[in-house]
Amino acid sequence: MKLLAIADIHGAWNVLYLIEEFDGLYNFDAVLIAGDITNFGPAEFALDFLNEINKPTFAIPGNCDPPDVLDAIEKSKAVNLHKKEFEFGGLHFIGLGGTNGIGFTMGITFQEDYAYKFLSRCKECVFLLHQPPYGILDDVGSHHIGSEGIRKAVFEAKPKIVISGHVHEARGYFKTEDTLFVNPGPAKSGYAAIVDTENFSVRLLEK
Repeated sequence: MKLLAIADIHGAWNVLYLIEEFDGLYNFDAVLIAGDITNFGPAEFALDFLNEINKPTFAIPGNCDPPDVLDAIEKSKAVNLHKKEFEFGGLHFIGLGGTNGIGFTMGITFQEDYAYKFLSRCKECVFLLHQPPYGILDDVGSHHIGSEGIRKAVFEAKPKIVISGHVHEARGYFKTEDTLFVNPGPAKSGYAAIVDTENFSVRLLEK
């Protein structure tokens, strides 16, 4: 199965054309959106944007999405994966949007202990996150801005794939023995990634 991973749309309508073009090239099976659908709102953008995607779509909010974006995702054709689990294509997906509240946020936050307890119960799953685990694809300059609770959950639950966004500067992927980590980069700038769940490979895309 091929998944199109995107993050950090920040209200850019042109990302819809990006999705269509990459579908024509790679014929992916589903779209995973790792937060920051809007750029400080409005929620209506998230609803309209998600309803235009013609593939199964799983979405979570980011730190630049106000709380009413959650309701917009629920009303859309997409699956709201924030604090939820879902089976698709023989894989178990679990999602956690927003951030730990450190730095800028529009209000969707979580406690580190909650992140650990919620995610660690899902063994060998696919994690869809906005904030990455601390120390993995989370570098901004000389410091890390990831979540300690997520990091702890990752090394306990050993997810198959972790898709995150938030840190525009940390685009790329990283493999451990158990887990493939992917930050597709900001979609607003033309970046995305194809994740192949059969061989756990990544193709970074740029328009």
